[in-house]
Amino acid sequence: MRTDISLPDELIEAVLGSMTASAAERLRAEPGLRQGLGRVFAEAASLRGVAPEPLVFARHLGARLAEAEEPARALERLHARDLALALACAQEAPGAADLFEREVLGRLRVPLSRLHPSPAFVDEVLQALRANLLMPRMGAAPRLAGYAGVGSLLHWVNSAGVRLALRMRKAHGQEAQVDAEVLAAHPAQGGLELGLVREDSRAHVRAAFVQAVASLDDEDRELLRLHFVERLSLERMGTLYGLHKSTLSRRLTGVQALLEKRTRRAMSERLALSADELDSVMRAIHGGLDLSLSGLLAAKE
Repeated sequence: MRTDISLPDELIEAVLGSMTASAAERLRAEPGLRQGLGRVFAEAASLRGVAPEPLVFARHLGARLAEAEEPARALERLHARDLALALACAQEAPGAADLFEREVLGRLRVPLSRLHPSPAFVDEVLQALRANLLMPRMGAAPRLAGYAGVGSLLHWVNSAGVRLALRMRKAHGQEAQVDAEVLAAHPAQGGLELGLVREDSRAHVRAAFVQAVASLDDEDRELLRLHFVERLSLERMGTLYGLHKSTLSRRLTGVQALLEKRTRRAMSERLALSADELDSVMRAIHGGLDLSLSGLLAAKE
C-alpha cells in the first residue's frame, strides 16, 4: 500500500497533541515518524466511506499510543485499519457495523462452537457481544473504542467473546467439567497417554485430570486454550494480553503447575497409593498432561 509521507502537519500535531508530553516528545524524536503515520493514515483511509474523519482519527490514535510503554514500537506494529474500523463502529458511522459483522463477528462462530455445539448458544453469545461492544455505556463510549490496535481486532474480539461465552455457559449451569471430560476421553485429540499407568488406576487418573481442569478459573483455561488449542506463540499471546512474553511464560508455567498439583491431589483422594507410588504415576503421565491440553475446550464430535 502506498503511504503518504507528505502527511499534513495538522494531523501529525493532532496525534502528538493527544499524548502525554513525555510520550509525544519521544515519538517526535523518531526519524521515521512522518512515514509511519503516513502508513497508518493510508490504511485507515482504505475503509473509504466507513473511514473516520482524519482529525478525529488522529486524536484517537494519539490517545491510544499514549497508553503504550513504547509509542514508537506501538505505531510500527499498529493494526491501523482495524483501529479505524473500531472507531467508526464506536461513532456509529453508516456501514461500519455491517463491515464489523462481516469481517469480525461472522468469523467467531467456529471458535465459539468449540465451547458449545449449539447454534442457538453461539447466536446468543454473539448478540450479547454486539451489545457489549457496540452499545454506548452510561457516560462513556462503547467498549470497542477501547481497542488500541495491539493485535488484530479479530483476536481482540475473539478473546472477549470467549470470556463472555464461558460466563454465559456457567450461568446456564454447564460446568467446565464437560470440556475436561471430552479431552480426557479422546486421546486422538491429545488425551492422556496412560499406557504406563496400571490398568486398574487409569479411570481414576482420567477422573482426577477432569476434576483438575474443571477447577481452573475461566481466565486460566482461556490462557491454556490459546496456547495449546489455537497454537498461538507466547509473543502473539503477549500482544493480545498486553504483557511481555517472559511474563506470560511465567504465568503459563504457573497455570500448568497448578493443574498438575490439583491432578495429584485429586489422585491422592481416589487412589490408595504411597507417596512414592503417586510420584511414579505422576512421572508416567507428566508429558500426557501437557499433550492433553491440546484438546482443551474442544467440541464433542
